[in-house]
Amino acid sequence: MFFLVIFLIGLVLPFILIKIDASWIIWSPAIIFFLAAIITIIKVFIFPGEGMADLAERIYVMIFGAAAAGSIIGGGIVHLIKSKK
Repeated sequence: MFFLVIFLIGLVLPFILIKIDASWIIWSPAIIFFLAAIITIIKVFIFPGEGMADLAERIYVMIFGAAAAGSIIGGGIVHLIKSKK
């Protein structure tokens, strides 16, 4: 349920940015969340945590990944809506 909410937040962000005329702006949330997930993955491998800290870092990666997936899907939908106008 929690990850569904995070996914939906990522899905809604491109729709909030639909009124801005720049074509790249709808992809910015997906890029930001994807880069946050990559940076967190790199941090996990370079500075591993112990016990529950390691689990929390993996959950952060899953949160950023779910938000990035939602933003990619939302950006694709917004792109299709804008291209039909």
